[in-house]
Amino acid sequence: MKMDGLLVIDKPKGMTSLDVVRTIKARWSLRKAGHVGTLDPFATGVLPIVMGEGTKLVPFLREDPKEYEAVMKLGEETTTDDYTGEISRRGSWEDLTEETIRQAFRSFQGRMLQRPPMFSAVKVKGKPLYRMARKGIEIDREEREVQLYELQVHEIDLPLVHFSVSCSKGTYIRALARDLGRTMGCGAHLLSLRRTRSGSFTIQQALSIEAVKALSGREVLRSFLIPFKEVLSNLPEVVGDERLLRKVRHGREMKVGDFDPQILPCFEKGEWLRMTSPEEGLVAILRSEMKREEMSQADPREVVFRPIRVFHSSLPYTWSPRAQPLAT
Repeated sequence: MKMDGLLVIDKPKGMTSLDVVRTIKARWSLRKAGHVGTLDPFATGVLPIVMGEGTKLVPFLREDPKEYEAVMKLGEETTTDDYTGEISRRGSWEDLTEETIRQAFRSFQGRMLQRPPMFSAVKVKGKPLYRMARKGIEIDREEREVQLYELQVHEIDLPLVHFSVSCSKGTYIRALARDLGRTMGCGAHLLSLRRTRSGSFTIQQALSIEAVKALSGREVLRSFLIPFKEVLSNLPEVVGDERLLRKVRHGREMKVGDFDPQILPCFEKGEWLRMTSPEEGLVAILRSEMKREEMSQADPREVVFRPIRVFHSSLPYTWSPRAQPLAT
């Protein structure tokens, strides 16, 4: 029985994201699986896992907003910006007031430039930074623009600060804790991190590793996989008839004359769309070669869609997000 789809895992502390993939592949004898986004080993929470044909979905998945719950410790910077590193600097936090701390957090709202930690997978000249960091080498890192949609302090129990953040893909919460500590003048590092959302996937949908390993069979596991069509529900949808499905499966482009523009969704040139079939679910990802508004005046022979991913199988059952268990 083929296993195609996406499973949301509540990653436990101490495992790498790759460890989670390997565990699931071994338990269910899967040939292909991968993770969407990465969580540090000390972090927990939402880690989407794609299986089988689902690995083709990765480039098209939205990963933001990402949402986290975190705890930082004031007064100490570390080599990794979290508690797993060695203390590299100490500072006094005793004179900080609650208002000073909250003001520092308010100053980090919105768009900002962030320098990635040395212990990260960011590549410089083709080499991940963490490999150089393990050798004790530190290099200049280019700052990247990230966005903090929401940053809230929930509890202050000095030297600990509990907070939550909603942010764009590519934001390092370890680096955020580091920079907040420097703004307050005392230094800081992250004590705990839990991701509660990655794009459209939430902790309420997540299964623990133990729960996945305890499922009684593949049919039961399939009931927890999110089908392709639901995974990409944010993309405009084109419903294909038998003739169009045949064309797309042979990798052929679709032309203006193949469609009635009135039944198509709105789309822009260069936009991704999903082609579906009522019987088979997601069949392909298309790229538009023009705006929908241009179709009425275009030559019927002009190309409007090109297939860029074709899926050879899909999940036949009806999936309901209400069936997803809470994380355990």
